[in-house]
Amino acid sequence: MPGIGEFYGGMLHPVLVLSHLLALLVFALLVGQRGVRAMQLTYPPFMLALCIGLFIAGFERQPALPNETLLLTLAMLLGLLVAAQRPPPEGLLSILGAALALLVGMDSGVPDLPRRETFAALLGCWLGATLLLVMFAGVTEMAQRNWQRIAVRVAGSWTTASAVLVLALALRPVA
Repeated sequence: MPGIGEFYGGMLHPVLVLSHLLALLVFALLVGQRGVRAMQLTYPPFMLALCIGLFIAGFERQPALPNETLLLTLAMLLGLLVAAQRPPPEGLLSILGAALALLVGMDSGVPDLPRRETFAALLGCWLGATLLLVMFAGVTEMAQRNWQRIAVRVAGSWTTASAVLVLALALRPVA
């Protein structure tokens, strides 16, 4: 985004890229459903894997994997878990979070920038994705009333539906 600087553009990146936003949002809902203990176990591997993915993206010019398709598939599967209110065990949740963070990081490259601006953008992306996860998981964890838990499940189902629609558009044959 011109005019706001590389750091702030990086902070907004996870919110402005649909596949990143869907995957991070639904993962935060899943972590929040699991509670504070899951947050304590999930955040450190997530943040470390995000750093690794961003480091890779800082040196790679063209992604080797179809990261967007993988992120949308992961968002769809995590959304189903949220909608069913069946979060996986905390260990598996940490592994899923690390995989998600690695994919988000690797898909957040900023080509054609000098090293200093690249570092600022990637640092902003790390902070933006981490804040998004922490805020949404925290709000989800506070949902104690029955209607609030139902709203979380509805958000999970909408995320799944959104991911399926975007995947269908991305995978359709080009005429």
